[in-house]
Amino acid sequence: DRGYAGTAAGRFTVASPAPAGTSYLSDLPWLYAENGWGPVERDRSNGETAAGDGRPLTIAGTVHEKGLGSHAPSRIGYFLDSRCSRFSVTVGIDDEVGDQGRVRFEVWGDGVGLATAEATGAGAGVPLDVSVDGVDVVELRTDPVDGQNYDHADWATPVITCA
Repeated sequence: DRGYAGTAAGRFTVASPAPAGTSYLSDLPWLYAENGWGPVERDRSNGETAAGDGRPLTIAGTVHEKGLGSHAPSRIGYFLDSRCSRFSVTVGIDDEVGDQGRVRFEVWGDGVGLATAEATGAGAGVPLDVSVDGVDVVELRTDPVDGQNYDHADWATPVITCA
């Protein structure tokens, strides 16, 4: 047997699990966030390309104080450490784009699809209530359905319940 030694540059994330009780995901650190247009915004709509340029999250005239503003395609991951049981959210296209946009929202747990909903700018928010029992990493995904113009995708009032 031969041993090998070496050095390399790298990057890693130290994950902190969600705290016990009920929390808004927008208040917790994510493991990663990838977004189709500008950064994912906390408690704001996607806006344009600059950080912090969004508006209050608004779906079909309802304003949501808490949430994540993204633009499809996007991926946002959170470490749950198998300690959480429920995830609830209302998904939809932000009113800032009018009746434009069409997005597929997906909730994944450890690489397995848990829930899917489709929303358009002309429609109402779609509620999701998902079991995340035993899940280490939950991923919130958005994908464009018919092109990514106007796909300002809101995860409104995203609540996680953990032990």
